[in-house]
Amino acid sequence: MSNPTFAECFCAKNNLPPEKFARAVFRQTLYRRTHLVRWLLPLINQNYFAADFDLIYGVEHLRRLRDFVAEAERFNEHPANRGWLRRTFCLRVSTCRLKALIRETLPARTRHTNPGLSEDEGTAVPFEMRSTSNV
Repeated sequence: MSNPTFAECFCAKNNLPPEKFARAVFRQTLYRRTHLVRWLLPLINQNYFAADFDLIYGVEHLRRLRDFVAEAERFNEHPANRGWLRRTFCLRVSTCRLKALIRETLPARTRHTNPGLSEDEGTAVPFEMRSTSNV
């Protein structure tokens, strides 16, 4: 049995059809201040939220939380993510909120494949310090 994707888990958890996935994730991961002017920003720039939706479509097929890092880096480098409204005022989706949403949505067993890896970063869990006094 294959691991479910983030989109599959999110839609099942929220009882949504797949075509509503991107909009629902978008609304949940926007910075709060962005909700106030969300309707105005596309009037300024028709493709204002292009980077945000590219990020959401990028994480749609994730099966492990540790793969989020590559998508977040791609989001930071996105050409549409360079404006001062996005960088200074954070009128965009929050990568921290998106990562938290992925963490709470994916089943614990699918967040990472190696039991020696931590959930957050996919890095090795520190080993226990052994007492040298008994040597």
